[in-house]
Formats: sequence, structure tokens, C-alpha cells
Amino acid sequence: MDAARTAPDGPLDDDGDGVAASAIRGTMTTTLRRASTTSRGAARRDDARAGRRRRRSARPTRGRTRATAEAPTSDEEVKFHAWRGHRVGYRSSGDRGRAIVLIHGFGVSSFQFRDNVRALGERHRVYALDLVGFGTSDQPDVPYAMEFWRDQVIDFVENVVGEPAVLVGNSIGSLAAVHVAAESPKTTAGIALINCAGGMNNKVKRLDGDFDGYGWQYKAVVPIFSVVLAIIDAVLKVEPIAKPLFENVRGEENVRGALANVYMNPSRVDDGLVNSICGAANREGAFKAFVNILTGPAGPRPEELMPRVTCPMLILWGSKDTITPLDFPLGQYFLNLPKTRQTSRTDFIRFEGEGHCVQDDNPKLVNDALTDWVAAL
Repeated sequence: MDAARTAPDGPLDDDGDGVAASAIRGTMTTTLRRASTTSRGAARRDDARAGRRRRRSARPTRGRTRATAEAPTSDEEVKFHAWRGHRVGYRSSGDRGRAIVLIHGFGVSSFQFRDNVRALGERHRVYALDLVGFGTSDQPDVPYAMEFWRDQVIDFVENVVGEPAVLVGNSIGSLAAVHVAAESPKTTAGIALINCAGGMNNKVKRLDGDFDGYGWQYKAVVPIFSVVLAIIDAVLKVEPIAKPLFENVRGEENVRGALANVYMNPSRVDDGLVNSICGAANREGAFKAFVNILTGPAGPRPEELMPRVTCPMLILWGSKDTITPLDFPLGQYFLNLPKTRQTSRTDFIRFEGEGHCVQDDNPKLVNDALTDWVAAL
């Protein structure tokens, strides 16, 4: 590790879009940058982003399959089952082979696995569920925590899948998979983590030594960052303030702009993806779920859970992920995990030039990696 690192575009970076951008990150929370600044500043950023998108659109797509604005390419029917009185939506494909459960990240849904479900279903029984609070699942006004989703996934595997499954998650979906593996080893045949998150929201716990070996600016920013998080937490609990912010965040233009900042391939930010997010965000319970999730406890870091995880593990990481950067402490932890973890097989694959949602941004990369890895279990 370098003695002093230069700052990447990561969670502690201030890119000029305001403190909310640094405080509320995740698959969709970059939308808050635009919602929390002046209209003049937002207009300037919009122009800059539009220019970047035009430039990105002009680049070759490196052989990727272009997405359309059609319905998901996975099995289109959404099925439902009940858990603790909540309706849980999921998609499925395949009728043979090992069971695989796909778990999405913050703000999105099982739709984001649109090109993984059917492809993986050619050899396996594949399920992509919507965590409660997102997608087609209910959005109750309840306390949210990683343990809440952990229990949801355990129930899903036990009562819908019916056998131990390989859990594949993206972002907080990866973190949910780690929670399940730590709590219920009999449920997990293995876990595959795609750009794993450090907590349910941006109130991620700081561990001793997180920024040892980094430049002084990192340690200086951490306490400021904590204060900012506390302020945002308080603001979000004041409905007259939080509701207009949410109304701005869930607009189609903001959602599309946020996705453009996260995806590497602009053709993947299509109407189908945008509509899947906006549709869920415009349901009756969406606002309360949004606030409860962002103001809830971040939960334990994956490093703290890892001693209890004994199953095989595959770690997939996009080298250009700016939400969970590979050269930040969490990314470095997972990069080195194959060398330090002794309990079971641990593999790490770095996808050069890919971002936070590589399973949807460039699905063939992830499908091929998962197919090979699962076949070797």
C-alpha cells in the first residue's frame, strides 16, 4: 500500500455537488447531489453531465449487447410470496442445477438482473428477489436494518428455494449475502459479492486503521463527514423538508442522471431500467421506506462478520467503481481477502474499466464468471 494515496472519486471526495452527494451514496443516492444544490449550480452540472454522456455515447461499446427499452430479458412474470405479512416479489428461471439467489442493491430491484436471470437459468435454478422496501415488494413503514433483509433472504431460501443456495449480491445485496452466510451457514452453498457495500447506508462504521497509510486529508475529512451524516440524518426525519427532496430524487430526469454517473455503458441506462426505479419510487409507501432506510443503522461492517463466514466466496469488483472504490479501505480488504482468509475457497476477479453495477452494465462478464465459479463448487 502506498504511503500516501491520491484521492479517487470516492465516498470522501467532494466533487463540488454539495455535501449530500458525499453523505447519501449508493446505487441510486447520487441523485441527491442535484436535489440539494442551487438551481444555477444544478444547471451547470446538467450541462457538464450531458456533455460527458454525449462523449461516452460516441465511444465504442466494446462488443457489449445494447439494451433496449423493452421489458426485462429474464422471465417477465413477477411472482410473490409472503414473509412476516409483507408481499415479496421475485423473478425466476431454470428448473435444474444448483440454486442461485440474486440480491440487488440500494434503490433498484430484481429488474437490474434482467440479463442474468435467464442466462444463468440455462444451467441453474435462478431466483432474483426484491428486498422489502424496493421493487415490487411491499414498502412498509418499519425499522429497516441489514438484519431485517438478512432474515428475509434466509426465509426465501428456506421456504421458496427449498435448498442451500449460492447467494449473489450487488452493493448492499452483497452485504446481505455476507450477513446470511454468517448467521445461517446451512442456507448458503456459497456467496458471490459484486462491489460489496460497507453498510446499509452511508453511516458506515469506521474501523481502527481504516485510513492508515493514506494521505492526511482522509483522516481529516472523516470527522467532518460524520457531522455531515448526522445533519442529513436529522433533516431526513423532518417530513416537510424530506418530502420535497424525495419528490425531486424520484423524478425520471434525476434517476436517469444518477444512473449515467454510475454506469459505464450509456446504452444500458434505458427506459426499462429507469421506469423500474421510478415506478417503485412512486408507490404509496416509498417515501417512508426511503427515509427509514437512509436513517436506519448502517450495521456491522463485512470485516466484522467475516470470521463467521465459512462457505466458498467469489469477489467481483469493477476497477472504476466510485461508490465503493477498490483503493479505499473496504475495497483493499476484499482485494487482499484471498490471501488472508483460511476457512474456505476465496477468489477475486477485478473487472477493468467496469463500475458499481457491472452485473447489469456488462452482464456477460458476470454471467461467465459466475458460471465457471459455480461449476467448480
